[in-house]
Amino acid sequence: MRMKLSGEGKSVLFSFVTGSTLFGFFAVAYGLEPVIDSGSYLSPDHHLFLNRSGYLLFLDDIFNYLSENGNVSEKCLSDTSQLLSLIRNGDTNALKWYDSNGTPIPGMLEGGVFFIGYYSQCVHSLIQRKDESSLRGQYCLVNLDFSNSSNNEFIPEASWLILTQSKKPPTIAVCMPSTCTEEELGNAVAQSLSIHFETVKGKVSLCHGDVTGLSSDVGAVSFLVIFSIFCTIAFVATAYDFFVERKISVDNAAKTVSTELLCEKSNKEPGIFLRCLLAFSFKTNARKIFSVGGGGENIRSLHGLKFLSMVLIILGHTYSFATQNVYFQNPGVAFQAPKGFVAQVFANGTLAVDTFYLISGVLVAYVVLKGLEKTSGKLPLLWFYFHRYFRLTPLMMMVIFFCACLLRYIGSGPNWLATIQMYDAWCKDNFWTNALYLHNFINSDTMCLSHTWYLATDMQFYLVVPLILIPLFKNLKYGLVSMLVFLMATTIATAVITAINHLPAIPYTNDVLPLELVNKYYREVYIKPYCRMGPYIIGIAVGYFLLHKKELVLKKKIVALLWFLNVLFGLVIIYLMWPANQGKLPSNSEAAAYSALARTAWAVTLGWLTIACVYGYGGIINSVLACSIFVPLSRLTYCAYLIHPVIMNAYYGSMEAVVHFSQYFILYTFLGNLCLTYAISIFLSLLFESPFVALERALLPKKS
Repeated sequence: MRMKLSGEGKSVLFSFVTGSTLFGFFAVAYGLEPVIDSGSYLSPDHHLFLNRSGYLLFLDDIFNYLSENGNVSEKCLSDTSQLLSLIRNGDTNALKWYDSNGTPIPGMLEGGVFFIGYYSQCVHSLIQRKDESSLRGQYCLVNLDFSNSSNNEFIPEASWLILTQSKKPPTIAVCMPSTCTEEELGNAVAQSLSIHFETVKGKVSLCHGDVTGLSSDVGAVSFLVIFSIFCTIAFVATAYDFFVERKISVDNAAKTVSTELLCEKSNKEPGIFLRCLLAFSFKTNARKIFSVGGGGENIRSLHGLKFLSMVLIILGHTYSFATQNVYFQNPGVAFQAPKGFVAQVFANGTLAVDTFYLISGVLVAYVVLKGLEKTSGKLPLLWFYFHRYFRLTPLMMMVIFFCACLLRYIGSGPNWLATIQMYDAWCKDNFWTNALYLHNFINSDTMCLSHTWYLATDMQFYLVVPLILIPLFKNLKYGLVSMLVFLMATTIATAVITAINHLPAIPYTNDVLPLELVNKYYREVYIKPYCRMGPYIIGIAVGYFLLHKKELVLKKKIVALLWFLNVLFGLVIIYLMWPANQGKLPSNSEAAAYSALARTAWAVTLGWLTIACVYGYGGIINSVLACSIFVPLSRLTYCAYLIHPVIMNAYYGSMEAVVHFSQYFILYTFLGNLCLTYAISIFLSLLFESPFVALERALLPKKS
């Protein structure tokens, strides 16, 4: 039963918020016309959300339900009734609650149907009662579904299309007492909608107050303790390292500081304890990270290629995560942005992942084959696998530990918990699949650190790569046969899976395909090793060539022709799917062919680039890629890859306002994400990554 407010009560409550809430939005959407003498909005249809002098009946009935309905808990009913009473009496703190509800913004015809209110004001609202208890605010988001509405004859066509076809549902913020549950609000929303508009459905997508409870969270406290221990060890190690430096400089000013010089002076190796301690020295690790020198074996162009590929990935994620987690005033413009000609370079940014596969293949072939020459073809498999696992896992698990235990407490916002869900809730449940590098197969729909599917595939390649490298070392023909078998298998598997499931060729940037099919593509093709191995195999071939071909002599005309064909080939790969990104989808067979061949072909173009740079045919491209500044930046790639989505989603999840999308917003946000990612990566590399690499050498020096 609807609560009847006095005229004075209505005046206090709604004169404060006249023109706010959803008033303007539904006035436009439902074609309501103002009656000037009364200020009310009228319509021939009685299924309205608002009338009575601009009074929003939709929210009115939600709060009436919570304050009067017998199905609501006694505490929720009592608190809501008290809140409404305080609002009628003009209490400032109580009016802040109502002021925190969703308000209209311009841009509805651009898809700006997100009225997310004022999150901080809601969750920080506190009303002290006379009995010294308090009434706290809780922020909720309600999504409206117009897709099955049959009353569209009362709605202008343009508004109707926005309401029914919006990529994100129209969203309203409701600030309610923390004692009311999400289910109770959901019932109130359903009741209010059924009264005013029978065919519109509403769903409460989230309800939460300010995230608290860190001091009582065992996981969070445990992480802070462990983190403090690592910091303490690093501080002690760094202090000891400086002490050793000073001691040696006093004893012999001509000698530079290093652990090796200390060994020379004492004519004996430092004990295992000191070696392990010095592995955590910021001073020693910083020298390793920021050193720009490289021996003759260093393929310097790969440093630039790694860094620039990481930049492209961060740029792509800056945009894609923003479209998922930021409420834009003009989402229509945001979703059209990747369809332009120049934007195709970024729309096909997933090829940067294949660049990493190529680099990984080059390095593993180059290093392992060179090692096999020293061991007469013997490859200690146990050590081979342990080295890779120990190199990647500690840092990844520390990031997961942080995300699962502490991340939720470092920020807040309207969509905070939903935005960090893949790092928070999913990591709590599925961290063990990451530790086994099986997260691209097990519970992949709720994958912890979802972007680390790449690490799973890379580890899976590493498990089978001896089947290529050992034959390749023993006999080139055997190696070529092995590579050809794997290459054919991955190509055929990708084509068949894409074709029989009618999957897209790449992650298109249009909205033509249903979300279920796009998710199936990611699940069945994009994150599976047997569909992504082509570039890795090309990398192995390039690594073998670089190791065994000491000199490459080509005529200038041949070099120019190869560069021309290489650039042309790369542009064809990028722009072949431009029509698909605009909505003109390829046939099933065309999609299967592109899906199976394009990524391997992309690796071929970068394979030539790498070879040309190594043998002196890279010109200005090699000068750029081999620039010294890229050497330390490339060493931070693993840390940057692990942490950058967490950083940007933490930022997006904490945004409390609807944002106007523009290229400048993306560019500015990207630069911030890039700088902050690498700043944090330096710290992570000094504290976790580099120490564990050094620990491996300290504990197992003969194998390093």
